[in-house]
Amino acid sequence: MGRHRKRRAAPRLSRRIALITAGLLIPCTGGAAVLAATTDLDEHATPSARSRAASRPDVAITEVPGARSRPAASHPAPSASRTTEPPEPTASAAPVADVPFAPYADVLTWPPLDFAKSAARPGVKNYTLGFVAAGQGCTPTWGGLTPLGDAVVRKQIKKVPGDVIVSLGGPHATELARECADTDALTSAYRSVLTTTGTDQVDFFLTDTALADGAAARRRAEALARLRHDRPGLRVSFTLPVHRTGLTADALATLRTATAAGVDVSIVDLLPSGGTGSAVLAAATAAHGQLQKLYHQDADTVWRRMGVTPVIGVAGTGAGFQPDDARQVRSWAATRHLGRLSMWSITRDTPCTADTTAQNDTCSGLDEDAGVFSRILQGS
Repeated sequence: MGRHRKRRAAPRLSRRIALITAGLLIPCTGGAAVLAATTDLDEHATPSARSRAASRPDVAITEVPGARSRPAASHPAPSASRTTEPPEPTASAAPVADVPFAPYADVLTWPPLDFAKSAARPGVKNYTLGFVAAGQGCTPTWGGLTPLGDAVVRKQIKKVPGDVIVSLGGPHATELARECADTDALTSAYRSVLTTTGTDQVDFFLTDTALADGAAARRRAEALARLRHDRPGLRVSFTLPVHRTGLTADALATLRTATAAGVDVSIVDLLPSGGTGSAVLAAATAAHGQLQKLYHQDADTVWRRMGVTPVIGVAGTGAGFQPDDARQVRSWAATRHLGRLSMWSITRDTPCTADTTAQNDTCSGLDEDAGVFSRILQGS
């Protein structure tokens, strides 16, 4: 793992652990969790669950939003082994195009992130902010707990130097389409999210449980189709769990439902279960073939409609996603002109204070300089 660094100032703690996809949320050392994109978390966490962490024995990936100061239990997390992975496609040595970079950021991190200061976030301008979820009934909130119009969060959003993509759903919370009883109410809730955050870019971070809800998928698609009439500049993306064999049948069905309703999905963002660069490329390549069949478009067009969100740093007992993996993914994405690169998450893009094997959402667990993944993935 490299040499241990001298002790640094303690990193900020996350307000509430909760992010994950297709999968898992495995609480880890340091009050965080490693998130995995293979199975699903309970999406109906309530305020009473703020002091407990959910654990799943599957694959890894890290985590997200939560309560203001909520330590989590410590559990071991499995990780992909570099030595057992089959050969994967290699990336081209020289990127030939720019790829938009919009890392995930937890707006409920405490102390609040200051997007105007970029010492540990060099040059990052665009952010994917999560997660908006259902509070009481059909009421949109941050993480299912904090009011959408919270003054601290709104102040943070105004400091974002570039584009804001608001992500709805996430782990430990319920996406609005599953709680709003009808399309009218859901359309109104989505409109409130866009108006309050001041953006026309919305992402849906859907876990396996959310993807299995066909009725919610239909309401979501109908509501988004209506919003297109009010907001012709609306851009919609879906962040979906992806495995070595590609997207699940439920994920493809959700995309098919959106397309049938007239929703133009600009980006299908893939959250891989594998931790290394080669695993990410294998999963994305499998999904690309599926999306070609779904959209009936040529290979180049489909690549431009795709995004990739690796989980950076240590995600278990293995080596995890290293800077070299990031270089591989960046080069590969550039040669294919991918529509977006992201990562989980911006607060993990810094070394841990004392233990370079720590796993949590405030540091990478690697002996690397702060901001190294941001610099690589944005091509700077």
